[in-house]
Amino acid sequence: MNLFNKIPDNFFSILSSKNKNIYGLALVTLYDALAMYHSKIRKSDYLDLLKYRGANEINSLIIEDDFASDNDVFIEPNLANKANLIVKRLIDTGWIIIDSDVKSGADYILLPDYSISMLKIIYDFVSDNESKYISYVQSTYADLQMADDNQDEFLYRTLTSAYNKTKELELEVTKLDHSIRVFHKQLSNIFSPNEVLRQHFDVAREDVVNPIYHPLKTNDSIILFNGPISSILKRWIQTEAVRTKLINQCLLLNHTIKDEAEAEKDIIKKINYIQDTYAKLSLQMDEIDKAQSNYTKASTEKVIYLNNNDRTIKGKLETIFLNVARYMNNDGKERIYPNIVKDINNSIRLYQQGYIDSDSLTRPYKRNAKYEGDPMAIDEFEHEVNEGLMLSLLDIIDRYSDERVMEFMDEAFKDNKEIDVKDINVKDVEDYIMVILGSVKASSRDSFYKIERKEPLGRVLKDNTYDMPNYHFEKKGE
Repeated sequence: MNLFNKIPDNFFSILSSKNKNIYGLALVTLYDALAMYHSKIRKSDYLDLLKYRGANEINSLIIEDDFASDNDVFIEPNLANKANLIVKRLIDTGWIIIDSDVKSGADYILLPDYSISMLKIIYDFVSDNESKYISYVQSTYADLQMADDNQDEFLYRTLTSAYNKTKELELEVTKLDHSIRVFHKQLSNIFSPNEVLRQHFDVAREDVVNPIYHPLKTNDSIILFNGPISSILKRWIQTEAVRTKLINQCLLLNHTIKDEAEAEKDIIKKINYIQDTYAKLSLQMDEIDKAQSNYTKASTEKVIYLNNNDRTIKGKLETIFLNVARYMNNDGKERIYPNIVKDINNSIRLYQQGYIDSDSLTRPYKRNAKYEGDPMAIDEFEHEVNEGLMLSLLDIIDRYSDERVMEFMDEAFKDNKEIDVKDINVKDVEDYIMVILGSVKASSRDSFYKIERKEPLGRVLKDNTYDMPNYHFEKKGE
């Protein structure tokens, strides 16, 4: 069977173009439009929905890549025209067909069956909805139980439905098994604790554990329903009346069956497959439990290791080797060795430490080597208050109070409405500190002046000692 006998040759081309993210949004939006409007999807309604959801993405459409040989590339590249080009591209690749209503003149979107099937797969894959897993086990048991109670004309249909659901269940369990082992394997290529946590909680838990593994261990347990399902099917085979009904219904509904012998063979084949698959999956779930436990344990150990790894030079060297290993193990892709040097530079960060003292505010600036002194003694907090020290501290607080700063600035302004730092008389370090505090207090609501920074901002050197930015001060309301 040739896939492209059913779908157009260039059907998947939009998913490999440089605009694939935009087309992905367009396809998801198309599926939403199908769910909202069903058989009557107006082209105009779809365009409005697409522009509303993805204006930014549509504006980034690279027209030349997908419409290089199209005359439409000469249109004005606005949002509406680009949205129409996207719809045109969906038509050209066979995702949609446009049907025009002769009476109203409106254009409607039609979707071929293969397009709807593919849209559903894409939508389910990108959807954040956790209800991806269908209750295969419980629904199979409920259907078989109802058919067993009624024993009417739906016996064979129920058996066929149970057979198909079992095949889908087997695929889900296989996907679960592969997914957990893939996540475990990927841990060896993860070198950040945050990335390990993201994979474990955001990817594995949200995409696999919660929607598939958890139901199969609780309300949709294979082990729990295996016995009741097997008992019902065994009873159908052993009861002559039920088996006769199944054979007659099979001949009536399955047109590929020629006689009763073939019908009986088909029924036994389906029943045996269901029973054997449930028995096999019960054992497989035990192996999946072990794989899930091993993966969870490995994720925990990886996070602990990465969080507690050595931060010294030895640890930095390990980081370098991890980066080298990451590039050398590049999953068969081209090895980009020149970038290793850049990663090495980024993995080692050296910081310079420094301190300030009373000489740090004035020129000439001096560099002093750090020396190890005696540690400060721990205060016992039970000594008597030193009144002299307290008075000295209160004097310092008063000396640099808001009132003193405002008095200093008022004296600096004199009768002027505006001044620059270069106009302020700075005689000693006390004046220098007042200028700094005056610049800080300018933003206060109680200040009578405001500060402006004019570009380019020059610098002022007072008495060849005090280096200050040349701010501009202006009285408020004048």
